[in-house]
Amino acid sequence: MQIEFANNRLRRRYNTPAQAIRAWGPVIGRRYVRRIDDIMIAENFPSLYGFRSLRLHRLSGRRAGQFSIALDRRWRLIITYNRLEDTVRIEEVTNHYGD
Repeated sequence: MQIEFANNRLRRRYNTPAQAIRAWGPVIGRRYVRRIDDIMIAENFPSLYGFRSLRLHRLSGRRAGQFSIALDRRWRLIITYNRLEDTVRIEEVTNHYGD
């Protein structure tokens, strides 16, 4: 599957894991890179549901059309999926509870 990034900062943090670690700490930084690697090796988007550790689920409300992948209990990776191009776009890393 193809990966797109919403901005260059997210791309750099994937390509240079030290930047992800600096931004989010060692656990979240490493897991960010690992989750994107998981998406890349997936055969197709529906197969991501088979990776139970991702806890992939569709979002609703103001985030309708987006999906969430767990980084840990509080942090999540927000993505969108373009079915026509079979592309996942990395939108942001966010603290689910806002603290």
